Order: sequence, then structure tokens, then C-alpha cells
Amino acid sequence: MRAVLVRPPNPGVELGEAPTPSLASGAVRVRVLECGVCGTDHDIVRGKYGTAPSGSPDLILGHENLGEVLEVGAGVVGWSPGDLVVATVRRGCGRCRFCRTNRSDFCETGLFTERGIGGAHGYMAEQYVDLPEYLVKVPPALRLVAVLLEPLSVVEKAIFQGQRVLDRKEPTPGEPKTGTPSALVAGTGAIGMLAALTLAVRGYSVTAIDRHGEDTPAAQLLARIGAGHANVGGGMAPLGDRKFDLVIEATGSVSLDFTLIDRLASNGVLVLTGIPDAEGPLLPVSGGALLRDVVLGNQAIVGSVNANRTYFEAGLRDLTVFEERWPGAVGGLISTRAPLESYRAVLTERSGGTIKTVLAVTPGGATGAP
Repeated sequence: MRAVLVRPPNPGVELGEAPTPSLASGAVRVRVLECGVCGTDHDIVRGKYGTAPSGSPDLILGHENLGEVLEVGAGVVGWSPGDLVVATVRRGCGRCRFCRTNRSDFCETGLFTERGIGGAHGYMAEQYVDLPEYLVKVPPALRLVAVLLEPLSVVEKAIFQGQRVLDRKEPTPGEPKTGTPSALVAGTGAIGMLAALTLAVRGYSVTAIDRHGEDTPAAQLLARIGAGHANVGGGMAPLGDRKFDLVIEATGSVSLDFTLIDRLASNGVLVLTGIPDAEGPLLPVSGGALLRDVVLGNQAIVGSVNANRTYFEAGLRDLTVFEERWPGAVGGLISTRAPLESYRAVLTERSGGTIKTVLAVTPGGATGAP
């Protein structure tokens, strides 16, 4: 079968041939329809990280996915050919308490694998085989946006974890009554935009920042959902002196991360989802003043990575809500659907102003989608 292959830690990417996986008892064979491309894929192609499965020189790339069931193995119930599915990414170590209870996103040993990233083949291939416990069934009505479910699951977890920390305050009686909670989203790529949509649904007053003007698709979509937008390419002055209860970071910029701490309101929470370059330049930081404010302000800084099945299921519910509240808006996050043959340009070049590029591995499938 055709597959997009990398050989980490070597840079480069090729469209080549990989063995078609065999269908075992209790498993499901899936034809891949689409794969989203994100910064992690770009970094693996550049040789910054990623590991091939044991015994294989190659790693099949891709973790954002949408597929269609082709065949079910013996003993599988509840699944049928034609079902639309999205597969989760992380496979637990099988040892720690979290992985044994299907919460591998909190793995304590670090011995997990991640499909398309580390130690397990991904989904940028014509087919894959997996166990039903790692598959999430998608309603046909969400066919055109379901490839966004994996990044949305990351957002669902990040916001849930941030809200849990905010809730440490517990309901407080008295006057004045608590106003509308405020959220700042740093970055308007797919993660940032999905965070803005999710926070708006949760009742937050949302502002998103990037380094672009008001004529980008991201800025226009933010206006449609009633969220604010600020171009901070020249600094944070456009935000004035505003502080926020919850800040979701989705850039991986270390310098910005430290700046965002200063935007936390009292009792506020900063959730980091972007993965910075560990080999980046050292930055001068006023550590004493920064940490003093964190302590005196009852503030928290939380890292959030990956997502377990519950967050994929939450994402399905929110995709339905997005479509009901803002018809067609979430589909606007997909800037380009490119054929698989365009893999090299898509995976080696980053285009400004785009939100999400999707590779059509098997265009349309039985669903007839574009």
C-alpha cells in the first residue's frame, strides 16, 4: 500500500510502499480517507524528533486522521463496513495506573507509543488496522470536519484541565456577582481556533492573538463567533491592560509564554499546549518578579499534552454544537484539501495565513465527500 514514510532522526519524507497490515481477530481494518498536517509532522520531517517502530527503518507519518471501516475481524461487534472512524494516537505502556485505566495521556513511565510520532506507524497510508477500543465512531453528518477531531481532543483536554484548576476557588456567594469569564487564546492555527470555538461555547468572552491583521480567514471566523482578535506582531500593546481568567497557549513560542503569564488575572490559569524548541536560544527572564506575581496572585501554569478517548468523545459533541450554532464555520478551518501526491510541498513548506491543511489519502471514499 502507498504510505508517507520518514526515517527519523534523519530529515526527509517520501511517498513509498509499506506492507498492508493483516487483520487479526478482534481488530478492525480501516481505509484512510484524510490526514491533517500539523507542526509535529513538520518537525518530524525536519528530523527534530520521532522514532520508527521497533524493527522498522521507516515510520508511517500522520496522527490526525479520518477513515472508513473496510472489514471487521472475528469477534468484533458494534462495527460495520462503511462506519466513519477517527483513531486515537497514544497507546499506553500497560504498566502504570493511568495506562491500565485508559488514561495514557497521563502515562507515568514515558513508555507509551504514539501512532505516526513515536514507536508506532501512523495514518498517512491507504489502510491501518487497530483495536476497537482505540476507534471513535463518527456520525456521517460530521464527515467534512471530523478530521479535526484529533486536534480538538487536545483542546478539550487543555480546557478541561484549566477549568479544573480555576474551579479550585469554588463558588463564592456575595456581591458583586461573578461576571462573564474571560479567555485569551495565543495563536490562530487549528489548535488556537478550535480553542476559541470551544471556549465560546463554554460561555467565555474570548480574545485571540496572532501576528496578522483583520483580513485573514482566522480573524474573520473569530468575528463570526463573537470573539475578539488582536495583532500582537509589534507587541502586546493592543491588549491594553487586560487580564484574563484562562489563557490557552498554542504557539510553542518560549518568549511569548513568559509574556502570557503577565496577562493572568488573579486566580488565573495559563495552559501550555505548544511544544517549544528545546534547543532554542536562552532568554533573559525576570524570574523573581514573575514567580512573585504567580504566588501572590494564586495563579497556575499547567502543561497539557495528548488526549484520551473521553476527550475525543467530548470533541464529537462539540463539533455538533459548532455546526448547529455557526453552520459551516468549523469547516472553514480547513484551508486546503490537497491530494496525497502533494505530500512533499505540504510537509516541507509552511504557508502563512492558512489554518489547517489536509491530505486526501483516499478522496471521498464511499461517502462521496470532496
